Amino acid sequence: MDAIQKKELLHLRIEQANEQMLDVLAEMAETLFKAWQPEVIQNESGLTDSEFVAAYEVNLKPMTVDELVSRAKASEEDFAAGRVYSIEQVKAELQL
Repeated sequence: MDAIQKKELLHLRIEQANEQMLDVLAEMAETLFKAWQPEVIQNESGLTDSEFVAAYEVNLKPMTVDELVSRAKASEEDFAAGRVYSIEQVKAELQL
């Protein structure tokens, strides 16, 4: 599947989505852009390169492989037990 076909499929899925799914897709798109194309977000914010890096790095905390595996297992257990949050709950918690 080439890029044009992928874009067409994404547009189709957006058209088919209900309001809740649109909320999820919008949040996912923003998260992906922040992770994979931060320069796009940076250009919108007007920050210099050093300001942008400093703002990004302030929340980062290195973790060991054991910590990563432990967090992943805990997340899987939470999901299996139904301990999940809606986007609305997360936005309210983060005050977005």
